[in-house]
Amino acid sequence: MAKNSKQPVAVTRPAAAPAAETNGSGFYIYIGPNIKGLIQTGTIYRGNREDAYQKAAAAIEKNPLVKNLIVSGDALPAARLKVKTPGNALYASYKKLAGK
Repeated sequence: MAKNSKQPVAVTRPAAAPAAETNGSGFYIYIGPNIKGLIQTGTIYRGNREDAYQKAAAAIEKNPLVKNLIVSGDALPAARLKVKTPGNALYASYKKLAGK
């Protein structure tokens, strides 16, 4: 008898297009540590994400991790918890910027 040797077939799915960001709050906020002369914790930026990045350009240029710590108002409650919880990108970015 011949052995039936079927191998599993890998199914590939088309990559989903990234979802457009929705920010009903209308603002972005920096949740990282103070960086003297560049940016302060809690700085609020009105408008969209690109506006926030433009207004924080000097801080982002000097410390690119600042960009990770500018979050939408809608994401703020969860992001504030993540900054204090080890094991995620926000926590790691905060600690690197804080020098700890």
